[in-house]
Amino acid sequence: MKSNKLIFLLAITVILFLAGCSSKIDPRIEALANCLADKGIKEYGAFWCPNCAKQSELFGKADSILKDREIYIECDPRCSVPKENLPVACKGVVGQTGLCLEKSVNKYPHWEFPNGDILLGVQELKALADKAGCEYSEA
Repeated sequence: MKSNKLIFLLAITVILFLAGCSSKIDPRIEALANCLADKGIKEYGAFWCPNCAKQSELFGKADSILKDREIYIECDPRCSVPKENLPVACKGVVGQTGLCLEKSVNKYPHWEFPNGDILLGVQELKALADKAGCEYSEA
C-alpha cells in the first residue's frame, strides 16, 4: 500500500514539474515580438526596474526574443562589460549605457519607435502592436 502511494506521489510530482517546464511560446506573442524587431522598435530598461519586469512578464517566454533580437537594450552600467564578465543580474544582456545616455533615457521601460515616438512605462501588448503596426489579437 505504501509503495502505491509513493509511486502515485512521484508520478504527480513529475507531471507537475514537466508542466512547469513548458518551453512553449505563445505564437501570438512570438509573432508580435518578431514584428517589433522587424520594425526596429527598441525597449530601453534596467535589470533592477520593477516595471521592466512587469513588461517582461507580459511577453512571457517570448521575452527571450526581445533580448535575442536586440529589441531590449539594457541601460545599467554594471552590465556594460564583456559578456564573459556579466553579472548574473544582467541575464546575459550586455548593457549599452552610452546609447541610453545618447537617447536621454531616464525612465523605464522606454519604448522608441523608428518615427521618433516614445512610450514610457509598461505597455499593454495590444497597444504596442497598434503603435508599431503589428498584428496582435488578445485571447
